[in-house]
Order: sequence, then C-alpha cells, then structure tokens
Amino acid sequence: MTWTYDPSQLAGNPTMQVRLTIGDTFASDPQLQDEEISFFLSQRGSIWGAAAEACRAIAANTSRLADSVQGEFKQNYSNRARAYAARAATFEGFAISRGGAMPYAGGISVADKQQQELDADRVPPQFNIGMDDNQLPVAPAGNESDSTPPAPGLE
Repeated sequence: MTWTYDPSQLAGNPTMQVRLTIGDTFASDPQLQDEEISFFLSQRGSIWGAAAEACRAIAANTSRLADSVQGEFKQNYSNRARAYAARAATFEGFAISRGGAMPYAGGISVADKQQQELDADRVPPQFNIGMDDNQLPVAPAGNESDSTPPAPGLE
C-alpha cells in the first residue's frame, strides 16, 4: 500500500487530482492509499465521482471511531464524518453536472442523419412500419366493398 502526493503531477495523474480534491495532501495524516483511489477511479471514471466515493469511504471509516474527551482535548470524529459525507454529496453533484453523459438530439444535422441511417447495426425505427400501407390499390377490409359510391366532388 502506498500513499503519494506530488503537485507537479496534477495535470496528468488522476490519483493526484482526486487526492487534491478531497484534501488528502498531508503525508503526516494520510486518509486513503493510492490503490483505494485507483479503485474509485475505476468504478466512477471521473475525478468528481471518484472524489465522492473517496469522501464516503473516509466518512465511513471515521464514523467507526467514537468521540472522546481527555481533559481539555476533544476528538469529535462524528463532526469529521459528517463533513466528509457533506463533501461527498457536493462532489456527487459536480460529477452529475460536469461529468457523465451529454444529451444528444439526433436528426438535427443532415450529415448526422445520413450517418445514422447508414449504420448497419441500427434498429429500424417503429415509425416506418406500415407507413406505406395506405397506398392504392388496397383490397377492401371489413365492411368495405367495391360498390361504395365515391364521395361528392371526387367522381
């Protein structure tokens, strides 16, 4: 298990980016190992989603510890757990708004529409089924007969 933080690697190292985002940058007080952050990145795929998972993990670990008082010294682990849970919610919102899927509106561009129609794996749209069924000649169906007089003005 390793803990590393190198600000010079922030531009290209997602583990360092998550570590900075959650505030786990002090070697004297490590919160998560690099392997744990790598796992969160593999599960969520974005820096914000991984940061949310990391904060949830820290909150869960911290919530196991009991608040304690020794003289004038207090350890309020419950406040720390609540703070990390709140940060997880914030990062989850960022992951939803900044990451994830982009909306797609098809059929706006002629080239895009043609590309979609040329896709051999595309399921044919339900809209086209039976589209040309009203074309003549059509055999009478049900109570229709060939002897129905034409409508006025269509003779």
